[in-house]
Amino acid sequence: MTGKNILDYYIRSRFVEHCGIEFEEKQDGSIITITELMPMHMNGSGHIHGGMLFTIADTTGGANARRYSDHLTTLDSDFHFLTSNTTRYLYGSAELIRNGGAIIVMKVYIKDDNGETFAEGTFTYYKL
Repeated sequence: MTGKNILDYYIRSRFVEHCGIEFEEKQDGSIITITELMPMHMNGSGHIHGGMLFTIADTTGGANARRYSDHLTTLDSDFHFLTSNTTRYLYGSAELIRNGGAIIVMKVYIKDDNGETFAEGTFTYYKL
C-alpha cells in the first residue's frame, strides 16, 4: 500500500478514530502516529492506560507494515511499558526488522513530548 492508501484505511477505522490516534506520512514513506492524551485515556491511578499504549503501538506498527503487504493481521508482540511520566502527546514510529514471505516484523517506539521513549515493542504481522 502507498501512504495515502494506508491513511485512508485508518481514517475508516472507527476504533482508531475513537482513540484519537492521528497519522502523518513522512518524506521517506513511513507513517508516524500522534495522539493527544485525554482523560478517557487514563486508568484509575491517573496514568495512561496500558491498553491505550498498546493500541497506539500496534496501530503504528500495523500502519508501517502495510507498506509491505495490503492484507495482514497482528500475530505476536513483545511490548514494554518503560515509564509513567506525564506528557500531553504520544508519538509513535516504527522501523522494519524483517519482511519475510509470510511475516513482517516491526520495532515500534512510543515517545513523549520530550522525545524520551515511553514504551517500545516488537510486533509481528502475518500476511493474509
